[in-house]
Amino acid sequence: MKVNLTDVGIRALTPPDAGQYTVWDKASPLGVRVSDGGAKTFIVMVGSGKRRTIGKVGIITLSDARVEAKRILAEKTLGIEKAAASTITFGEALPLFLEDNYKGRRPRSKSEAKRLLEKHFLPALRTTLLSDITDKDVGRQLDKLSDVPSEQLHAFRAIRKMLRWCTKPPRRYISHSPLEGYDAPSKDRKGKRILSETEIVQVWAASLQMGMFGGMVRLLFLWGARSGEVARSRRTWIADGVMTIPGDFTKNHRDHATPLLPMARAVLAEQTTNSDFFFPGRWDADTHFADGSWGKKKRELDKLSGVQKWQIRDIRRTFRSALPKLGVAREVAERLLNHVSGENLNDLDEIYNLYEFLDEKRAALEKWEAYLTHLLAAHTAPARAA
Repeated sequence: MKVNLTDVGIRALTPPDAGQYTVWDKASPLGVRVSDGGAKTFIVMVGSGKRRTIGKVGIITLSDARVEAKRILAEKTLGIEKAAASTITFGEALPLFLEDNYKGRRPRSKSEAKRLLEKHFLPALRTTLLSDITDKDVGRQLDKLSDVPSEQLHAFRAIRKMLRWCTKPPRRYISHSPLEGYDAPSKDRKGKRILSETEIVQVWAASLQMGMFGGMVRLLFLWGARSGEVARSRRTWIADGVMTIPGDFTKNHRDHATPLLPMARAVLAEQTTNSDFFFPGRWDADTHFADGSWGKKKRELDKLSGVQKWQIRDIRRTFRSALPKLGVAREVAERLLNHVSGENLNDLDEIYNLYEFLDEKRAALEKWEAYLTHLLAAHTAPARAA
């Protein structure tokens, strides 16, 4: 059936009781396929009964779809037709995206994107054609992460980046990303939560019941580090009593040296695995504790400690807020957190300043460990039974 397609006319098309039907445009090689589920898709006939999917109605406008249909036929006529973009699935495109988009970038960035996409989207979309993925398909997967808003936001950003990559030359696997105009499910939150002394004791006591994960939590308290940095800690990063995290694994790309004091050394000594990682993955000792596993363990920690409505990152804020009370200078406190981006340091400065503050850091951490030792001894806060 051929008609003069209009926006109003397309909206009026009703789904069949079963199967699908196609309405063709009189003014262009464009067609609209209507399925029994109510989905409406722009398509173009490229010869011998072969149809090419352009995109979903509502994601792509009628005028843009007409232009794309004409472009596809023009390329075919000129003999420059590429492999049909609509034949590539999400599962096939994912490794191509990871390889191309993260070429030359930090391994951690690629690893995190791979984790997010494979864990949250690949199981549901593996065999789905890229051209058939809708914002609702993505939304259904994101809704499953509503109780972990930070993970949800990172997952959204990863899938949005991949779908944008799929639209760009020379690939053009899809004409438009289905997430164009799609609002992020949440926003980065600048937290203000600081754990009280009683809460510090409760969380610390609960961590003692949680094996390897509990060790990571205690190191977060002792170092004020980021969770991803602690999870990636390696035995080979230690020399002369100092743990140095290479810049490839820090947020600001700068090496970060932390003197190891007795409480931290004791936590590390508890980790008796044969892996170079102090906190290896559950199934593979050659990798670190998975970033995506913090949420589940955190909920267990909440139950054991009785502390609610807090985030792992609040430990870092608690650490930083306590240092001035212990007489630690601001410059030293910021270096303990590896906050040096605002000092206009050049590469030479970085080389010479890496160990320049080790004595000051050590003195500050001695005060902090002494404070924690006194706090833990002075408070009796047994963890709640699971």
